Amino acid sequence: MATALIGGASGTCTHRENELATVIAYDDAKVNQVTRTGVDGSRNVTTPLLGKRGNPDLPLASLVTFAPGRLSTPHFHDVPQYQIMLGGRGKLGRRDIKTNTVHFSRPNTPYGPFTAADDSSLTCLIIRSRPDTGAQHDAEAIAQLNLMPDRNPWQVSHDVKFPDIGAESVALQAIPELQDQHGLATYTLCMKPDMTVLTPDPSIGEGLFVVVQKGSLIHDNKEAKAMTLVHVSNKEGPYEIRAGAEGLEGLIVRFPNPVTQSDVAPKGAKPGERSFKCTLCAFAYEEIKGVPEDGIAPGTHWEDVPEDWTCPDCAAGKDGFELLEL
Repeated sequence: MATALIGGASGTCTHRENELATVIAYDDAKVNQVTRTGVDGSRNVTTPLLGKRGNPDLPLASLVTFAPGRLSTPHFHDVPQYQIMLGGRGKLGRRDIKTNTVHFSRPNTPYGPFTAADDSSLTCLIIRSRPDTGAQHDAEAIAQLNLMPDRNPWQVSHDVKFPDIGAESVALQAIPELQDQHGLATYTLCMKPDMTVLTPDPSIGEGLFVVVQKGSLIHDNKEAKAMTLVHVSNKEGPYEIRAGAEGLEGLIVRFPNPVTQSDVAPKGAKPGERSFKCTLCAFAYEEIKGVPEDGIAPGTHWEDVPEDWTCPDCAAGKDGFELLEL
């Protein structure tokens, strides 16, 4: 069984065996906070929450605050990853991101640049379902991705909105834009004080996380206030969430099972309605939609897309796209 971690009054964590989940509150984890100064003089603050590289038994999770103007060049990781924006503003590629933007990427899927706004820091909860080898920024490593057999890149970003709970005691709602047929699932969760609810089944994918963003939850008769993270392994059953005295608002995210090229049916392409896929990150340029935010009108044929146009998600050039065929 997994171990539950709840901080005591001293700020250290106590370990209790035979629990269904791993629970860690930011208030306890911040004693391990690290501040790093970039070459540009900006200061970024990282708080490790769960796991460490080289330990296959736990996933990785950390809370990172990027200084205003801080830029991370396009890169990729070799494991699946959720990035949940908890505060501030910035850009992911050319897409605006803000509080409650959620980004998911499959393994070996480049994204970026990742940038905090010039006038705003950006706080991001980063969760990986298993240990990775670190961010790969090198252009040669990114170029080699197309030689990797059975790679199936894909990513998605979505601005999440929490519903008005109204007269309900618990509101658990799936977010269709952040799910797939391989177990990926994302839910908003709003609970009134002292209410309980079971999570979705973690065994469908590679386990799930509960992210408490407001209020608190009760675990092992102790209160863990926001921000608190709960990990439930795919070897366990659903976890019972109990809201604290102020209620609870947050997200539930479940990692999918590994996906290969053979698992995914190719999309069709009709003359005049073609789609071109970025071979690095799987962004699809659809002629019927264009990219209006880049000045490319709906209906623009691929040949008429400017040669200096780049992928909105990973900055690859047009020569990095291929036609999606039947």
